[in-house]
Amino acid sequence: MSNDRDERVIATRQRWAARGMVMMIFALSIDLIVRILVLKQEPRQYFDIGLIWTATMLYVSIGMTASGVAPYGGKWSQAWLAILIIAVQVPVGLTLMGMVHTWADFIADIFIAAASAFVMLIILRGIYGVWERRTLGRVPREE
Repeated sequence: MSNDRDERVIATRQRWAARGMVMMIFALSIDLIVRILVLKQEPRQYFDIGLIWTATMLYVSIGMTASGVAPYGGKWSQAWLAILIIAVQVPVGLTLMGMVHTWADFIADIFIAAASAFVMLIILRGIYGVWERRTLGRVPREE
């Protein structure tokens, strides 16, 4: 096995790490879906899996952004689509789990999910802005 640290070895290592990350996220997502929809478990019984999934996603997204990878490929308009999807997906999932009992709860969950996704986008944009200023200097941002 080679111990060289050239670009090809590093790129291969990163590709396999990314593939492993994708496999872990899909496996945890499928496990959560089965626990929620098929086994009808209480949220307390699968909270650990949801916490691992969320922490991993946050770690990767913040790490990539802090390393200079622009969220959504620098296309900030695509973020609005992600916010919309999250704002609809979370209340629907909570309704399927039986945690939403009234229309007021459903609408409140839509606003909370959208606000949370928007705040996360602002945080990621701020982290990317810090990286941009530190790496590129005080150059005006091109969008």
